[in-house]
Amino acid sequence: MTRLALVVIIIGTIAGCVLSAPPSRPAGVLVRADGLAADGQYADALDAYGEILTKYPDTDEADRARRSRDTINSLLAARAQVARLTAEMKARDAQLKAQEAELSRVRGDLTARDGELARARQEITRLTAEADRLRGDLENLKNIDIDLERRRK
Repeated sequence: MTRLALVVIIIGTIAGCVLSAPPSRPAGVLVRADGLAADGQYADALDAYGEILTKYPDTDEADRARRSRDTINSLLAARAQVARLTAEMKARDAQLKAQEAELSRVRGDLTARDGELARARQEITRLTAEADRLRGDLENLKNIDIDLERRRK
């Protein structure tokens, strides 16, 4: 009877261990998913979290997997937005550089035209002075002509 009792005890112990052990499958998948997420393998981690949510939807691991999945989705969305904003910033920086080059060219043109304007004003001043001098000479000639006319009469 001792052998039979020993066999019954061993079978009972093994059966008790099997029945009392918590299901390790969702926990194992969760550990794997967390490891993938920690390694930056977000797509694989999302798949593993999705597996937990599909196969074990009513477990504590499923709640944690849902929160982790949502966090990774938020992280990926933020990264996509950062990439989009970075691309926009680079495009605007290129536009700004092009506008600065155009502004520099326009400033050069403006400086050249300012020089032309200054020369034109000098020419106007010179021609005005010459016209005044010629007007004065014409007046003198008229006066001389009038004096000559008076002397002839």
